[in-house]
Amino acid sequence: MISSNKTKGFTLVELLIVIVVIAILAAISIVAYNGVTQKARDDERISDARNIINAISSYNAENEGKWLTANDKQALKDYNTVKVPAKAVDKLSDNTVDKDHYKLEACGSPQTGAKITIWNEAKNAIHTETYTAGSGC
Repeated sequence: MISSNKTKGFTLVELLIVIVVIAILAAISIVAYNGVTQKARDDERISDARNIINAISSYNAENEGKWLTANDKQALKDYNTVKVPAKAVDKLSDNTVDKDHYKLEACGSPQTGAKITIWNEAKNAIHTETYTAGSGC
């Protein structure tokens, strides 16, 4: 009678190779996910800025040339012709641009427009995008 001492299963080397391959795939997925979330946040900022500028321009047309500033948050929230999400209005600032604040400033003296500057996370604040309404910006 011949007996066989072969055992069934994977060797330690085979298991390590599988673990390394899974780790590499996980690392690639995490890097790709971070890029997608950064772009989504940047796109949200761009959309907010455009909506705010559209609302401010429309408000100006309906209110005899009055331009809203960062201090007029409540008026912008209450304005119903062009609805801007309250979350976006709450991010308005008159002196700060970062991932949580949009800088809204007046253009011209007397004021003839408004300009909003937003953070670009994908470029790590090296570049800001500016959207303007009116003249003098």
